[in-house]
Amino acid sequence: MRADALVQRPGGRFVLFGLGLHAAAWALGFMLTKDLAKSLAWWLVLGGGLWLLAGCRSPRAAKHVWLLLAGLFALDIGTQGLLRGYFGSQPQPSVIAESLANTSGAEVAGFLGEQWRAIATGLGFTAAALWSAWRWRLAPAANHRAARWPLIALLLLAALLHLNPAMLRAEPLARWGVVYARHLKAQREIAQLDSTRAALWAQRADWQVRRLDEQPRTVVLVIGESNTRLNWGLLGYPRDTTAALAQAMARLPGSHVLLRQAWSAEAFTLPSLRLALTAATLERPEDWASTPDVTQLARAAGYRVTWLSNQPAHEGWFASMAASADQRRFINHGNWRDSSATDHDLLPALDQWLAAPAAPQELLVIHLLGQHFHFAQRCPAAMRQWAVATEDDEVTRALRAAGRSSSIVRARNEYDDAVRCGADVLARMMDALHRQRPDRALELLYVSDHGQEVGHVSDFAGHSQSTEAGYAIPLYWWSRGTAPDPAQLQALAQRPFRLDWADHAVQHLLAVRSRYYEPTLDLFGTEYAPPSPARPPALAAR
Repeated sequence: MRADALVQRPGGRFVLFGLGLHAAAWALGFMLTKDLAKSLAWWLVLGGGLWLLAGCRSPRAAKHVWLLLAGLFALDIGTQGLLRGYFGSQPQPSVIAESLANTSGAEVAGFLGEQWRAIATGLGFTAAALWSAWRWRLAPAANHRAARWPLIALLLLAALLHLNPAMLRAEPLARWGVVYARHLKAQREIAQLDSTRAALWAQRADWQVRRLDEQPRTVVLVIGESNTRLNWGLLGYPRDTTAALAQAMARLPGSHVLLRQAWSAEAFTLPSLRLALTAATLERPEDWASTPDVTQLARAAGYRVTWLSNQPAHEGWFASMAASADQRRFINHGNWRDSSATDHDLLPALDQWLAAPAAPQELLVIHLLGQHFHFAQRCPAAMRQWAVATEDDEVTRALRAAGRSSSIVRARNEYDDAVRCGADVLARMMDALHRQRPDRALELLYVSDHGQEVGHVSDFAGHSQSTEAGYAIPLYWWSRGTAPDPAQLQALAQRPFRLDWADHAVQHLLAVRSRYYEPTLDLFGTEYAPPSPARPPALAAR
């Protein structure tokens, strides 16, 4: 059949329009080929069925449905393109819903200002699709009897496709209903966090918490943000991004271990840390809501808990954790993505905490802003090195050879400065702790919530669910009171580790045990033998 004859037939024109819409989306890079194929299938099956059904009522209704379908599919595709550009991959509905639930008005304004080009592109794509649909739309042939069986077949096939989970997630009408339902659930969880945690605390006798010794002890849990170990000089990265930490490790007494195979379980902060700080795991993710977090376990064991943060104070679950601590302080009072507060600004707050008399047992949680974008704002201007350099080095040459854009090369330079400044902050904190907390056991554990893709695999900078850089995290342990055994420390550094097992390691450092402690998941224990791989399942096929 000739192309012009196919265009004149209503059914042929409907199919060609769908092909053209999705071809344009592919050319613009809005979605991966496999996702576009699913969307096209929905256009042909669900869209075609609804168009034929409307035609049974009237030609005018069929034309309106065509126009409505074009707008809905184009808006869905454009939104998917925006999210894919922002997250580096197609995020799960729960990630979108929880991000929305934990976002303030200032952050929404910041997002709109940052992503206006991508938003304009998506809206332009939708407007072009609507204009084309207005020009192309036709009603089905008037022979309703002949259309009956194709209509029944399409609607039946559409119903069957809804039973396939992979296809259902790609259905442009249902998927946003799922996101909205998850959003409402996240909002309910946030509203009930304080009461839920209070009810859990009332049951602390059931946790069976006990201390293994009574010696004075200071435990410091430093939670990093968006830090990938792939960019750590101490782990082989060509740039010396961790010089300050290396110097601190050389001058401070005790045992120092930097893991070479540490992974986050998730690629986003909230889902990652809800698993890391509670007994929940990738295999049992919902347990975070019904089990105590490490700060509650510490308080139940008699520890005085303090929370210092350069993250925003309104972040749902973290804000609730901080509220239940004995002391808390947030230094970030703005839109956190654009905050001018660097982690160096936490040092005076740490000094103030250290100046007070120490409790016999104390847990300090320090939540950094770390290496979260915008990278240039994570490092004081006077400390920047690669972002202000003009000459090429091994890193920039490798990035350009891999075809990375100038904006990604610049982002990598800014990111490496942020890593370097983060190592400097950590080293300064260690010096202050060593100086102000003498004559007691001192344990420090640094982990990042997840990694960051900055041109490692693709021409993209941001959180990534699809690349190693999004999950490969640094984990560093300093134990001042432990006599170093080089062989044991070297063996420990080679252990594979996944962040959702971190709560057992924290209990080890606290010298605390509870009913939730599992020795096979305790990184520092002699029985460490995780039952599942440390490498996240999301990377299993890569």
